[in-house]
Amino acid sequence: MADTNDVVASAAQPPAGDAANILARETYRHLRLMLVTLTALMFLAILILSFAGQVEGSISAYYLGPIRDVFVGAMVGTGVCLIVYRGFPPFEDYTLNVAGVYAIFVAFVPTGLAETLASLGTEERREAVYALRTTIGAVIVIAVVFALLEWRFGHWTVPNLLERRATKWVFITTNVLGIAFLALIALRGFADDSFQGVHVAAAILLFVSLAAAVASHAWPGPFGGTGPGVNGYRTIFFLMLAGIPLAVILAFLQSQYTVIVLEAWEIALFSAFWVLEAKRTWPAASSSSS
Repeated sequence: MADTNDVVASAAQPPAGDAANILARETYRHLRLMLVTLTALMFLAILILSFAGQVEGSISAYYLGPIRDVFVGAMVGTGVCLIVYRGFPPFEDYTLNVAGVYAIFVAFVPTGLAETLASLGTEERREAVYALRTTIGAVIVIAVVFALLEWRFGHWTVPNLLERRATKWVFITTNVLGIAFLALIALRGFADDSFQGVHVAAAILLFVSLAAAVASHAWPGPFGGTGPGVNGYRTIFFLMLAGIPLAVILAFLQSQYTVIVLEAWEIALFSAFWVLEAKRTWPAASSSSS
């Protein structure tokens, strides 16, 4: 029988070789599936609530209802997973990081916030605004610190983005939009306290960033990627674009569910993207069999 100290010392050693590769692939697999699971959690809660006759015009409108905690938790969890996930090519990693940050803003700054604040008393409004400013300020500080740590100690991929024409211009455009978004927060969240337009801007930039991440697999050449299944990714990308005319048609028909249909359409397609990604690495051997 092995000595107890030897067993403890052996258990403390990190896995190496094939075992480490298997654990890494299984970690990626679970992370991808978690992004699908968090979306399913949100949709399931909405579906259950709809049976009680409560159907909102947008997913984010549920922020103010009984499933507020589910919405905020799922969106923050999704944002964190997108940031933690190390994508390839570097362009995918960058766009997912950007999408993750916007997802957190979507969670913390609800739709219709200006109207909600207007309905509050003076003291309640002051407390709500102070709490939201504190949260937003903390998110911005953490995002900046995280980016600096990644630049100093991590695998900084920005130089890779500047090597290709497509990724370079998307990188520049994304940063310009990011600066404009911060300016909007400063104007609407701190110069005044309406937060008007912050949620909508974050939601739009979130979906655009997600579509860009899908495009990195649909057209791997211009974005520095490789890999099979290009047709599947292109189908998802074009279906995501098809959500725009779908929303226009619903708006023309004066449907009160235009926004929630568009949001559900885009989120479901991005979930399909993660299913494809998980499927691509699923054949990895189980660590339990090693």
